[in-house]
Amino acid sequence: MSWNRCSDLLVSTLALLLVASLVAVPVAAISASADGVPNRQQVGEERRASFTLNDLYEDGTQEFTLRGQTELEAANWRVRFVQLNGDTTSETFSGSSFETTVSAADNVERVEVRVTGEAPAVENFTYDPAQSFEFARLAKVVGDNVNTVDTWDVVHYTEASAEAREAIDAADAVVADTNSEQSEEQLDRAIRAYGTGDFELATDLAEDAEATARQSQQSSQTTQLLLYGALGVVALVAVVGGVLYLRGRSGPSDPLS
Repeated sequence: MSWNRCSDLLVSTLALLLVASLVAVPVAAISASADGVPNRQQVGEERRASFTLNDLYEDGTQEFTLRGQTELEAANWRVRFVQLNGDTTSETFSGSSFETTVSAADNVERVEVRVTGEAPAVENFTYDPAQSFEFARLAKVVGDNVNTVDTWDVVHYTEASAEAREAIDAADAVVADTNSEQSEEQLDRAIRAYGTGDFELATDLAEDAEATARQSQQSSQTTQLLLYGALGVVALVAVVGGVLYLRGRSGPSDPLS
């Protein structure tokens, strides 16, 4: 093989490696921040949250479709486009989703999305992890490529489920400190009842589990006190016995000595 052919092969290999390295570099994603997203939301309760999108064109895409989705009921959206000079334009949508175009040609520097809606009903209750719904999902769409910017999930609950969860949480904290199989079984039954949506039963079982666990703790403490008391009596008897034994070995004292 001639030097020229080796040189050409080397150059081609280096070029392929350079292209591969460029392809492997991850593209910069849109950055998103949220304000007002609740940790928990009662079914039927209306809440509002805002999301700010920056770094819109960091991957080189100058125009894309912004898609928003939510499982909130009676949802309303407001999308505000903030331009480089500070001017703003807004669009409003209603329903579970929206799509709008974001373009660098319009000098859009930042996008602010606001969604308002009510927490949906719970289809399946779960204790751990707690049941949740998709409060909002924002995605960047270019052609057939859909890249999720971020997703925000929120726990939803009813008044009855919240009371049952509080009872289970309280029982769990006490049961964890005991070795009572009975209280553990009651707690497991409470969690299963919670999963079926029978919150009254779940609450009753959780309270029973907590009561059983506390009784077990008290019994254990009483047993320990009795044990310590018995050991104390044995120690006292041993001391007294030892003293009497030593006195007995020394014999009576001589009054003339």
